[in-house]
Amino acid sequence: MKRKLFILLVLFAVLFQVKAQQADSADFRWGNGFYYNLNVGESVTFNQVEVKLLKVENHYNQLKLGEDTLWLKVARRSVPEQLGGVRIFVADNKKVKALSSGSPVHGLLTKDALVCLSDSRLPFLDPTQYIFPVSFNDGFMWGAEEESYMFSYSKTDETAKMPEYIHYSGIGFDLHAARGMTKHWLVALENSRVVWVESKGLDEAGNQACVLLESASQPGIYYYYSRLYAKNLAVKKGQILVRGDAIGTAWGDNTWGHFQFTVVKSKTEPTLQDCQNNAVNGFPQLFGLYFRQNGNPVRSFARGRIQFGKPRQVNGNQKNSMAFEPYSGKGWLLGKWNPADRVEWVTGRNDGNVRLKKVLFDGTPAQCKNPGNYFEYQITVPNGTYRIRAKVGDLYLPSWQKLEFEGVASPAKSLDAGEFEWTGERVVKVYDGTLNVRIYTDPENEKVAGLSEIVFQRAY
Repeated sequence: MKRKLFILLVLFAVLFQVKAQQADSADFRWGNGFYYNLNVGESVTFNQVEVKLLKVENHYNQLKLGEDTLWLKVARRSVPEQLGGVRIFVADNKKVKALSSGSPVHGLLTKDALVCLSDSRLPFLDPTQYIFPVSFNDGFMWGAEEESYMFSYSKTDETAKMPEYIHYSGIGFDLHAARGMTKHWLVALENSRVVWVESKGLDEAGNQACVLLESASQPGIYYYYSRLYAKNLAVKKGQILVRGDAIGTAWGDNTWGHFQFTVVKSKTEPTLQDCQNNAVNGFPQLFGLYFRQNGNPVRSFARGRIQFGKPRQVNGNQKNSMAFEPYSGKGWLLGKWNPADRVEWVTGRNDGNVRLKKVLFDGTPAQCKNPGNYFEYQITVPNGTYRIRAKVGDLYLPSWQKLEFEGVASPAKSLDAGEFEWTGERVVKVYDGTLNVRIYTDPENEKVAGLSEIVFQRAY
């Protein structure tokens, strides 16, 4: 009897261990990042720390790490948090996926949220095995300010008055100044194999090309390099590449010179038609490769000119419609109410503006209502006294807006469609390291508010 009981206990322990290992095994891995699909209430154990998904509210996710609880938004362009020995970010969730009407770009998400965990003592991507996909030899600099970021809610035609929105797959790097040149070469992220090269029929002029690589260290991880210049391709199908080998240079599209990079996880070799499905949210990894530091760096400005909604080729695709991130040092103070994590913008041939109103993205899956009667734009600055003014108005619609700079009011302006005006210059004092511009919207909700430019400078 005792022997039978002992055998049963051993079997129970083995079954329990196998079950625990199965429950805590990652869905997939890229470098030192382990990705787990979780439903609300489910947990995994990583580095002896229990990680549990408690709640999902739009793009925000409440998680418990050990004894700590925190809210994290989907890291479309955010850096990870670090608690104890665990580095964490949320790669995707069901609310963000729903904005894209079931796009296969989000194919890796199978539950409520996709969470990436890694050992904080190790880099996401070992710099001895991985390298940034744009060469630094010609002085390339990246501020991660392009609107073409992971899962960004982007317009298919940015000049259209009634555009269609899609989710951007991957990351678009501004290389407009090197368009068609042998400059800022794009390189193999790691040791890899060239799966295929395509350079026919991608655009009318025959300038575009794209390349797919497969990781040598992790078969099933693919790197899609698109918007390349067909005349500068340096690889061919089947070629074995070493980390840092040249692939080609950027071309872009009909207006903007850029390169698009997408990481893909697939059980089979992707084709040109499906090579952006199952996109891996790897923004934090690329951010770490470029900046070579843990934590969240903070950028600060003593003066600046910030433009909003300008055409891609004019301002490196910086619309400045995105939520505040400390590493950018500027952005909109939004919250859980705004699932797109950005404000609307409109663009013309040479000009543009952000468009602010009570209900944003109306008629789309991202429709949301601002709980307040204003929007706030924040700039990180050294403490001191600043001179500041703003250009207001909307390209296509009549506008009404009233601005405050650090609580110092400027008169309300009611403008016709296509009319822009500068506010008067205001002198304000900053004591907390942030310069805040508050834009009040029409109390009657009949007109939009528009912001085209902010100019500021520290006086002393």
